Amino acid sequence: MLKSRLFEKDRVVQERWHRMNFHRKYSKRLKSLFLVRLYIKLKLEFRAKDIAINKAIATTVYEAKRLDAELFPATKEFFNIGLYFLLAERDLQALKADAFAHPNLSKRSIALRTLLLTIYEWDMGKVTGRRMHNIYQMTNLSDEQKNELVSALKDLKKARKSIESKFALVRHSTIAHREPNALAQYETIEHLDLMKLSKEISIFYIASNRLLKALVSSLLEMRTVPSMLHQIGSSKKSA
Repeated sequence: MLKSRLFEKDRVVQERWHRMNFHRKYSKRLKSLFLVRLYIKLKLEFRAKDIAINKAIATTVYEAKRLDAELFPATKEFFNIGLYFLLAERDLQALKADAFAHPNLSKRSIALRTLLLTIYEWDMGKVTGRRMHNIYQMTNLSDEQKNELVSALKDLKKARKSIESKFALVRHSTIAHREPNALAQYETIEHLDLMKLSKEISIFYIASNRLLKALVSSLLEMRTVPSMLHQIGSSKKSA
């Protein structure tokens, strides 16, 4: 009876009914299939970056260990900053695919919370701050490079603060499971939506990529002969 009445309606109404019926029957299956395909795609895409980050970490560790800290104290400190950045970046990279598209909802949730927690706790100020002034002075970085590095650090700090303010409740109640009200903890976990934080996460990744480029270009300038000679002279004066 319902179908006979439906076919009496115009085509637009019929198409809407069929879409609603299709959505009701197959939306969950289609979403699962989409997540599986996206998860595989992201895994493949991120593999190359994983390899690049691990190579960069290995190179940074090697160069930092062989560098003479008495002659090049600023470069040694800068290697520490770079390594600090790369270690956190590797953790974020390892969590991305699971946080964005793992087919299993529980694993996707814990990956997203861990990713956000890593950003929450990642404070570049722990290795920069006043140290940067000495680095600028001893390496004689150009004003252009110095300004780019300062601006990139500020952008990353601002992006991290934005996520920190929105994620504080989730961090305290679900990661360490400090919330004694289990129902409240459950509701917080269940309502954590990646899409609500997608803008903040995107801005953070843009700032992170900008800082990486600034770190690389600054290090290349520090390794030039004039910069190295200036640093040797500065280190001897301070001694």
